[in-house]
Amino acid sequence: MTAFLVHLPVLLLVFVRLTAFFVSAPFFSMKGVPNQFKIGLALFMAVISFGSVPVQGAIPMDLTFILYVIKEALVGVILGYICELMYVTVQVAGGIMDMQMGLAMANVIDPRTGAYVPLTGQFKNVLAMLYFLSMNGHHMLIRGIIKSYQAIPIDAVWAALGSEQVMWLAVKVFREMFLSAFLIATPIIVSLFLVDLSLGIIAKSVPQFNIFVVGFPIKLLAGFLLLIVVMPAFLLTLSSLFEKMFRSLAEMMKLLGGTG
Repeated sequence: MTAFLVHLPVLLLVFVRLTAFFVSAPFFSMKGVPNQFKIGLALFMAVISFGSVPVQGAIPMDLTFILYVIKEALVGVILGYICELMYVTVQVAGGIMDMQMGLAMANVIDPRTGAYVPLTGQFKNVLAMLYFLSMNGHHMLIRGIIKSYQAIPIDAVWAALGSEQVMWLAVKVFREMFLSAFLIATPIIVSLFLVDLSLGIIAKSVPQFNIFVVGFPIKLLAGFLLLIVVMPAFLLTLSSLFEKMFRSLAEMMKLLGGTG
């Protein structure tokens, strides 16, 4: 009974961090994934991994335990959101492409979040998810959150959540998200701008030609052809994007643990 009371706080805190991570990290936070599965997966992972979590001393089951729980929940959400923020890059890039292609009003429901997203953004999102699964990214996320207990001790009452380095890293990840989204969408934007320029020259040269009737289908056709042409480059960009995701996750764990 004494051993059970000693290990119970550790198990509960591990369960809290894993649950918070799974509800905010890419793939695991998909709205189509039942909440019962997320909680069950977090509980299963906690049961098989809490024995390897380093603990220096006993964790008291008193009012101080509430601080431990809040700290673990915040750590799990922050680590998951850092990864999710990099993943949103693909959706942002698709939205920029749709604005240029004329599909900004053709929105579909994203099964991950339940929100309306641009058509091309959803297409890129599905490709990114399939590529993420093909490279065992979900396994790497699980491995990362399990290793976070080495960097962020579970028996520490609080983490460096409000440090300047943590804030700057969050700003850096946010900046990288928009920069990567712009780089993904740049070939489509530049090419379709040249198409618009050509159509504008035709409209000025031949005023009798109804450019508004044929312009939209031409832009759509050019946009879809360009999507096919730049697909290999998109997959290479995804590799770099996911590499930045895992690097940011590791750096955030070090900063939250006070070792960065």
